[in-house]
Amino acid sequence: MNNAHSTSSASGTQVRWRYLLAGTVAVVVVVVIVVVFLSGGSNSSTTDAQGRPIPQLTPSASSYRDGQVITVTVGPNKYFAPYARIIILQCGDPGGTTANLPTSSSTCDGNTVPGPSVLVNKDGSFSTTYQKIFALPDPQIGDSPDSVPVCNKTRECVLYVGQNQNNFSAPKVFSAPFTVIPAASAKPSGS
Repeated sequence: MNNAHSTSSASGTQVRWRYLLAGTVAVVVVVVIVVVFLSGGSNSSTTDAQGRPIPQLTPSASSYRDGQVITVTVGPNKYFAPYARIIILQCGDPGGTTANLPTSSSTCDGNTVPGPSVLVNKDGSFSTTYQKIFALPDPQIGDSPDSVPVCNKTRECVLYVGQNQNNFSAPKVFSAPFTVIPAASAKPSGS
Protein backbone atom coordinates (compact mmCIF):
# COMPACT_ATOMS: atom_id res chain seq x y z
CA MET A 1 0.00 0.00 0.00
CA ASN A 2 2.78 2.32 0.89
CA ASN A 3 4.54 1.45 -2.39
CA ALA A 4 1.44 2.32 -4.47
CA HIS A 5 1.16 5.70 -2.76
CA SER A 6 4.82 6.59 -3.47
CA THR A 7 4.42 5.51 -7.13
CA SER A 8 1.37 7.76 -7.44
CA SER A 9 3.25 10.62 -5.81
CA ALA A 10 6.23 10.14 -8.14
CA SER A 11 4.06 10.15 -11.26
CA GLY A 12 2.30 13.30 -9.98
CA THR A 13 5.67 14.98 -9.60
CA GLN A 14 6.61 13.96 -13.16
CA VAL A 15 3.36 15.43 -14.48
CA ARG A 16 3.99 18.70 -12.65
CA TRP A 17 7.53 18.87 -14.08
CA ARG A 18 6.19 18.24 -17.58
CA TYR A 19 3.66 21.08 -17.19
CA LEU A 20 6.38 23.34 -15.82
CA LEU A 21 8.69 22.46 -18.72
CA ALA A 22 5.91 22.97 -21.29
CA GLY A 23 5.02 26.32 -19.70
CA THR A 24 8.66 27.45 -19.76
CA VAL A 25 9.01 26.48 -23.42
CA ALA A 26 5.79 28.37 -24.25
CA VAL A 27 7.06 31.49 -22.46
CA VAL A 28 10.40 31.33 -24.34
CA VAL A 29 8.59 30.96 -27.68
CA VAL A 30 6.36 33.95 -26.91
CA VAL A 31 9.37 36.07 -25.88
CA VAL A 32 11.21 35.19 -29.12
CA ILE A 33 8.15 36.06 -31.22
CA VAL A 34 7.72 39.41 -29.44
CA VAL A 35 11.43 40.29 -29.84
CA VAL A 36 11.36 39.44 -33.57
CA PHE A 37 8.12 41.41 -34.04
CA LEU A 38 9.40 44.48 -32.20
CA SER A 39 12.72 44.45 -34.05
CA GLY A 40 10.94 44.30 -37.39
CA GLY A 41 12.21 40.83 -38.21
CA SER A 42 15.49 39.98 -39.83
CA ASN A 43 14.47 41.19 -43.31
CA SER A 44 13.53 44.71 -42.25
CA SER A 45 16.69 46.47 -41.10
CA THR A 46 16.32 50.03 -39.83
CA THR A 47 20.05 50.80 -39.63
CA ASP A 48 22.97 50.42 -42.01
CA ALA A 49 26.29 48.67 -41.32
CA GLN A 50 27.62 51.81 -39.57
CA GLY A 51 24.55 52.02 -37.30
CA ARG A 52 23.02 55.01 -39.11
CA PRO A 53 19.23 54.95 -39.46
CA ILE A 54 17.78 54.10 -42.88
CA PRO A 55 15.00 56.46 -43.99
CA GLN A 56 11.83 54.61 -44.95
CA LEU A 57 9.82 56.13 -47.82
CA THR A 58 6.11 55.38 -48.03
CA PRO A 59 5.02 54.21 -50.44
CA SER A 60 8.23 52.30 -51.03
CA ALA A 61 9.05 52.52 -54.74
CA SER A 62 11.89 52.68 -57.22
CA SER A 63 10.11 55.50 -59.07
CA TYR A 64 7.66 58.22 -58.09
CA ARG A 65 5.39 60.54 -60.08
CA ASP A 66 6.40 64.18 -60.42
CA GLY A 67 4.55 66.01 -57.65
CA GLN A 68 3.80 62.86 -55.62
CA VAL A 69 3.72 63.44 -51.86
CA ILE A 70 5.33 60.71 -49.77
CA THR A 71 6.03 60.02 -46.11
CA VAL A 72 9.62 59.93 -44.83
CA THR A 73 10.14 58.08 -41.54
CA VAL A 74 13.23 57.36 -39.45
CA GLY A 75 12.87 55.00 -36.50
CA PRO A 76 14.41 55.37 -33.05
CA ASN A 77 18.17 55.87 -33.19
CA LYS A 78 21.12 57.43 -31.38
CA TYR A 79 22.46 59.05 -34.57
CA PHE A 80 20.28 62.17 -34.79
CA ALA A 81 20.33 64.62 -31.88
CA PRO A 82 17.03 64.73 -29.97
CA TYR A 83 14.91 67.78 -30.87
CA ALA A 84 17.23 68.79 -33.74
CA ARG A 85 15.71 70.24 -36.92
CA ILE A 86 15.89 67.89 -39.90
CA ILE A 87 16.23 69.04 -43.51
CA ILE A 88 15.01 66.79 -46.33
CA LEU A 89 15.85 67.65 -49.92
CA GLN A 90 16.30 65.96 -53.27
CA CYS A 91 19.84 65.29 -54.48
CA GLY A 92 21.35 63.70 -57.56
CA ASP A 93 22.65 60.13 -57.40
CA PRO A 94 23.79 59.30 -60.95
CA GLY A 95 23.37 55.59 -61.60
CA GLY A 96 21.72 55.11 -58.20
CA THR A 97 24.93 53.91 -56.58
CA THR A 98 26.47 54.45 -53.16
CA ALA A 99 29.66 55.65 -54.85
CA ASN A 100 27.72 58.51 -56.49
CA LEU A 101 25.92 59.76 -53.38
CA PRO A 102 26.28 63.53 -52.89
CA THR A 103 29.32 64.76 -50.97
CA SER A 104 28.11 68.37 -50.77
CA SER A 105 24.93 70.37 -51.26
CA SER A 106 26.10 71.38 -54.76
CA THR A 107 24.24 68.39 -56.25
CA CYS A 108 21.09 68.96 -54.19
CA ASP A 109 18.11 71.22 -54.90
CA GLY A 110 17.32 73.49 -51.94
CA ASN A 111 13.97 74.34 -53.56
CA THR A 112 12.73 70.82 -52.72
CA VAL A 113 12.75 71.29 -48.92
CA PRO A 114 9.18 70.84 -47.65
CA GLY A 115 7.49 73.72 -45.83
CA PRO A 116 6.84 72.34 -42.32
CA SER A 117 9.79 71.85 -39.97
CA VAL A 118 10.72 68.28 -39.10
CA LEU A 119 11.94 67.85 -35.53
CA VAL A 120 13.66 64.80 -34.07
CA ASN A 121 11.88 63.13 -31.16
CA LYS A 122 13.67 62.34 -27.89
CA ASP A 123 14.42 58.79 -29.15
CA GLY A 124 15.94 60.01 -32.45
CA SER A 125 12.88 59.15 -34.55
CA PHE A 126 10.85 61.46 -36.78
CA SER A 127 8.36 61.37 -39.62
CA THR A 128 6.91 63.79 -42.15
CA THR A 129 4.01 63.29 -44.52
CA TYR A 130 4.76 66.43 -46.53
CA GLN A 131 7.72 65.40 -48.71
CA LYS A 132 6.96 66.18 -52.35
CA ILE A 133 8.98 64.49 -55.11
CA PHE A 134 9.95 66.58 -58.14
CA ALA A 135 11.19 65.90 -61.65
CA LEU A 136 14.21 68.23 -61.72
CA PRO A 137 14.97 70.85 -62.78
CA ASP A 138 11.48 72.21 -62.16
CA PRO A 139 10.78 75.86 -63.14
CA GLN A 140 7.64 75.86 -60.93
CA ILE A 141 9.82 75.76 -57.82
CA GLY A 142 12.36 78.28 -59.14
CA ASP A 143 14.86 76.04 -60.95
CA SER A 144 16.48 77.29 -64.13
CA PRO A 145 16.56 74.84 -67.09
CA ASP A 146 20.25 74.10 -66.49
CA SER A 147 19.93 73.57 -62.71
CA VAL A 148 21.49 70.61 -60.92
CA PRO A 149 20.50 67.93 -60.07
CA VAL A 150 18.63 66.29 -62.90
CA CYS A 151 16.02 63.83 -61.64
CA ASN A 152 13.78 62.15 -64.17
CA LYS A 153 12.78 58.73 -65.49
CA THR A 154 16.39 57.91 -66.46
CA ARG A 155 18.47 59.82 -63.85
CA GLU A 156 18.27 58.75 -60.22
CA CYS A 157 17.94 60.91 -57.16
CA VAL A 158 17.98 60.32 -53.41
CA LEU A 159 16.60 62.25 -50.47
CA TYR A 160 19.16 63.87 -48.21
CA VAL A 161 17.90 63.57 -44.63
CA GLY A 162 20.11 65.48 -42.22
CA GLN A 163 20.72 68.20 -39.70
CA ASN A 164 22.64 70.67 -41.90
CA GLN A 165 22.67 70.42 -45.69
CA ASN A 166 25.40 73.08 -45.84
CA ASN A 167 27.75 70.96 -43.72
CA PHE A 168 27.96 67.38 -44.99
CA SER A 169 29.99 66.34 -41.94
CA ALA A 170 26.85 66.90 -39.80
CA PRO A 171 24.63 63.85 -39.19
CA LYS A 172 22.92 62.84 -42.44
CA VAL A 173 21.59 59.78 -44.23
CA PHE A 174 20.25 59.16 -47.73
CA SER A 175 17.16 57.36 -48.96
CA ALA A 176 17.27 54.53 -51.47
CA PRO A 177 17.67 55.87 -55.03
CA PHE A 178 14.59 56.51 -57.16
CA THR A 179 13.60 57.93 -60.52
CA VAL A 180 10.83 60.43 -61.22
CA ILE A 181 8.29 59.90 -63.98
CA PRO A 182 5.99 62.55 -65.47
CA ALA A 183 2.80 63.07 -63.46
CA ALA A 184 0.63 61.92 -66.38
CA SER A 185 2.48 58.58 -66.71
CA ALA A 186 1.31 55.23 -65.41
CA LYS A 187 1.55 54.41 -61.72
CA PRO A 188 5.13 54.16 -60.44
CA SER A 189 6.41 50.82 -59.20
CA GLY A 190 5.52 49.96 -55.61
CA SER A 191 2.59 52.35 -55.19
